[in-house]
Amino acid sequence: ATTIHCFQVQPLRSAKTTLTKQQHESLTLFFAAKKQGGDSSDDAVVTLVHSHHLLDHKPDNMILKGGKYKLRGVGCLGRPGVALCVGEQAAINKFRSKLKTAMPQKKFGIISIDRSSIPSDELSKISDFEEATIGELRSLLAKLGHEHHFFTLTGIDPSNATHSEEGGLNSNSKKSAKKRRKK
Repeated sequence: ATTIHCFQVQPLRSAKTTLTKQQHESLTLFFAAKKQGGDSSDDAVVTLVHSHHLLDHKPDNMILKGGKYKLRGVGCLGRPGVALCVGEQAAINKFRSKLKTAMPQKKFGIISIDRSSIPSDELSKISDFEEATIGELRSLLAKLGHEHHFFTLTGIDPSNATHSEEGGLNSNSKKSAKKRRKK
């Protein structure tokens, strides 16, 4: 049996540990998964965390801080305020809990998205947690095959909405959004 020697440095002393080749490979895979964020495993989920409106001021802009909770995805301020989160369920729950604690007057909903319905190549393109515009959020949800959630959250009639070249809403949809806000 081949053995590999590893040295662990501990405060004020060092220890020599002997690992088998299989143990070394297991540890290498473990640390590689940790370095990638560890959410590529089967227990990672895709979720939309949303509230009626989140504007660009404290504490509303916490929706953009999903990366602090080891999540990947995008956060979008506005009406509605939405975060598309990819990560472990426990991390998403902690993120939502922090949002609710910071803003007890707001209601935060969750829409779970079936991960098996999302093309894996599209999901792998999401590497960090970034701020997005409402048009970019819509484009991302469309790429993931879940654009209908965008229409549910915004209240925009999908039959009246088209996409512009910039990835945003067309002028007809913008007019509809203005009418809704005036009501």
